Amino acid sequence: MTLSERNEASTRTGLIDMQLARAGWSRNRRTLIEEFLLKATEPDSAYGNEQFADYVLLGSDGKPIAVVEAKRSARDEIAGKRQAADYADAIKAKFGDDPFIFLTNGKEIQFWDRDRYAPRKIAGFYTRDDLERLRHQRQYAQPLHEVTINADIAGRDYQNEAIRRVTEGIDAAKRKFLLVMATGTGKTRTTIALVDTLLRSKRVQRVLFLADRRELVRQAMSEFKSHLPNESLARIEAGETSGARIQFSTYPSMMQVYERLSVGYYDLIVADESHRSIYQRYKAVFDHFDAIQLGLTATPTDYIDHNTFDLFDCGDGAPSYYYSYEQAIADKNLVNYRVLDAQTNFQLQGIQGDTLPEPLKQMARDQGVELDELNFDGSDIEKGIINQGTNDAMAREFMDKCRKDVRGLPHKSIVFAVSHAHAKRLYESFNRLYPELQRQGMAEIIDSHMERADATLDDFKYKTMPRVAISVDMLDTGVDVPAIQNLVFAKPVFSRVKFWQMIGRGTRLHTDKTTGEIKKDFLIIDHWKNFAYFKLKPDGEVDHPTEPLPVRLFRLRLEKWLLLHAQQQDVQLAIEELRAMIAALPRLSINVRPHWDELDALMQHWPAPSQGTQEHLSQTIAPLMRLAPLAGLDELQFRIWCERLTVAWLKADAGEQAKVSEHIREAVTSLADNIPDVQRVAEQRAWVLSAGFWQHLDMPRLATLQTLFAPLMRYRTSTPSHTVEINLPDSITQRSWIIYGPTGEGAFAESYREQVEALVRRMAEQLPELAKLKQGGTLNDEEIDHISVTLNQADLFVTEDTLRKAFEAPAASLADCLRHILCEDAQLPNREERINTAFDAFIAAHGYLRANQLNFLRAVKAAVLRHGRITRAALSEPPLLRIGRVETLFPSQDIEELIHLANQLLDEAA
Repeated sequence: MTLSERNEASTRTGLIDMQLARAGWSRNRRTLIEEFLLKATEPDSAYGNEQFADYVLLGSDGKPIAVVEAKRSARDEIAGKRQAADYADAIKAKFGDDPFIFLTNGKEIQFWDRDRYAPRKIAGFYTRDDLERLRHQRQYAQPLHEVTINADIAGRDYQNEAIRRVTEGIDAAKRKFLLVMATGTGKTRTTIALVDTLLRSKRVQRVLFLADRRELVRQAMSEFKSHLPNESLARIEAGETSGARIQFSTYPSMMQVYERLSVGYYDLIVADESHRSIYQRYKAVFDHFDAIQLGLTATPTDYIDHNTFDLFDCGDGAPSYYYSYEQAIADKNLVNYRVLDAQTNFQLQGIQGDTLPEPLKQMARDQGVELDELNFDGSDIEKGIINQGTNDAMAREFMDKCRKDVRGLPHKSIVFAVSHAHAKRLYESFNRLYPELQRQGMAEIIDSHMERADATLDDFKYKTMPRVAISVDMLDTGVDVPAIQNLVFAKPVFSRVKFWQMIGRGTRLHTDKTTGEIKKDFLIIDHWKNFAYFKLKPDGEVDHPTEPLPVRLFRLRLEKWLLLHAQQQDVQLAIEELRAMIAALPRLSINVRPHWDELDALMQHWPAPSQGTQEHLSQTIAPLMRLAPLAGLDELQFRIWCERLTVAWLKADAGEQAKVSEHIREAVTSLADNIPDVQRVAEQRAWVLSAGFWQHLDMPRLATLQTLFAPLMRYRTSTPSHTVEINLPDSITQRSWIIYGPTGEGAFAESYREQVEALVRRMAEQLPELAKLKQGGTLNDEEIDHISVTLNQADLFVTEDTLRKAFEAPAASLADCLRHILCEDAQLPNREERINTAFDAFIAAHGYLRANQLNFLRAVKAAVLRHGRITRAALSEPPLLRIGRVETLFPSQDIEELIHLANQLLDEAA
């Protein structure tokens, strides 16, 4: 036997036999033949008439169903492609059926279904059942363009186009697709019609539908059952699987079972709400199964992460099909929204004890709160401070401004709360302020903390009451209630994806069956300037990908290793820590297998340190650590803090050391005192919590800190943060809603402005003074008074003051506003120019400003121009923080002056 033959035999024995056995193929079961003799269909002078296939896999009829061509692990698995094709030709000539082909070198496996696809990488071998199901499909499947779409399931033109984009792609041998369809346009019904088409064509036989929450799985299952009543459906829960044709699971439930299922178990996988977290957390599921994969999302394409596009083979950033929210509105398939910005006094001004009016100071004292405890920005509400009066103001604003039915009750509404505790406080506000309506069950809390929340959600969907669902996360995405006409953002939102998903709760068409009233649009009451926030930062707060903790730990240890070497310190312990993490990797994972040789080399000989080596290990090996079952979250986080501290100590970074050491001390302090394992290290614990430990840090102390306390972190107890609770009266003091009538008539600024413009243009044909103004003439006081009296009548009650608000032009006169309406070239005093002038004046008054300060001011001005309110906290947060730290750029007096300037300009425009 040659060396090459010995290597191939070794690969078969050590790797391939084991992998085949995992898929149910073995000599003992008589499902596999090694060194299968084949006679060539035509004589071949180079290879002879007799050849031996490495493995032939047998179907239940005893005939070959697949051939496996094995190469030694050092060779490319695709190298045997021609050889395997010759074997397959010989088998087809002898038995009549074209066998499937597997090409492998033990580390990589390629699957080749010659009739339909090019070879593709898979995670393992198919089972016999998988191959026989695939053979049945190959034999009986119809071309998809010949199969009609069931219009009773999905009959809209854009839904049909989406389905055809996928079916035509499947006929063209594509296997991955991404549908981007705005919330409310029928993603699920489109998917059901697609699945129905694929099942009827015999192109697929087993389907998996994945969603990120149990409620969404339940909802999808209900829709499938309604439209495909004769199909077998089952839900995967608690680690149990099923043989049903269509199976449903949450991503976490599937993560518990997927490794027990063969790679060919599913023919189609549908991934609902396919966005960044799918790629980060659950990519292993998609790597494992060799199925046609369909991603669904409502997130606008501009917000979809490139990793999601890559996951579904949309390398050019274009989904397989895109039906946008704007297009759906234009096609009258969805309704648009109106936004009412409504901030309370305390949200805008914060709560500072020394500036409160005397009556409120006394109320605070009466409630046992010291005035010096009250020093909060508006952004601290529901975090550092809880003020029930602010929740009362939000409840009153909702009841005053919400869309109501003919009985005067709110249409179906969702209030998005910060937390369950906040939801409870809002619920108590409704109870206290509107007891007669709450007696009927108008508002209810629907979140994961409430027992039988699913039943309450069904009541909200299908019954008259409740009208208002106060929720935390549970109703943010995926819940389908077309009757919703009010959304209340009672919390700040920082994820652009989630922001659009929340808006999508109200976009669906709806007609009230009782009254025949058609929903034309819906109202969003935004208490936290979320819309302004996303204008200020079009991408929203950058969703920094949450780097998996094991990956972060490995990279920190790499950095520590390099620093130790550079400082000529002992690196052996650092190398052993890295090797231990490598040893913990699951060797049979499809993601790990391609790196076997390199991982084995690292375990035998660690490379010489260099920047290039660190970058390679960081980019190639570190990402694999997400697959390693290393430790609990608390322990991992503690180890990361310890490594951050070590790196900071090696870099002599005092600021980072102080910050991280505080986390470590808090963690050690929070260990439960009554646990024997913790009691055994009481002396060392006291030492770590003493000042002396931190004054003389060295590598042995840093190593001891981690090895001794990291395993104990599972015994941490939670320490509730101190939050000031108070109940001071609060009220809405800023809203983009114009009150214009003598009895409180109001409208959105945009709507009111449109009505006034139409009125003034009509009256210009009847009123000489307006005609004169339109022709460029100048009006005297008497003419202006006559126009003023004429306009200030029902139904719009137009005045100089209301026009200033409508056009955001606080310095404009009545004549300026009217001329702007009537004359195309007449411009009002421009808001942007006023803000630019004000900032120019600020800069002129501070002639000593440096380049970095001027750069920071430009960023602040841009924030103001986009309606973003500026607080002291906002100056120290992204995106402004990325430009510089305000405290190091400006003296305190200038900072306060800048905040006053910016907010005064906003108040004038409000």
